[in-house]
Amino acid sequence: MLLGPSGVGKTNLAIGLGLKAVQAKKKTRFTTAAELMLQLSTAKRQNKLKQYLSRSVMATKLLIIDEIGYLPFGREEANLFSM
Repeated sequence: MLLGPSGVGKTNLAIGLGLKAVQAKKKTRFTTAAELMLQLSTAKRQNKLKQYLSRSVMATKLLIIDEIGYLPFGREEANLFSM
């Protein structure tokens, strides 16, 4: 987890780590917290949450979630995020 104020390079560092992982042939995914919440909520509404988690989240060796804390999450989103 990379923590720090805006503008110090957290995203650039995460992208660099992701690039190294891809070069090492590791399945890597980069997403924002807001996009991940949208995808999780959609999968849950469609009764496809387990499939989405296994294919898109758990199948990656490196999951980079950017912009955590930029948008407030409701209870449902927070519960999905903690899975």
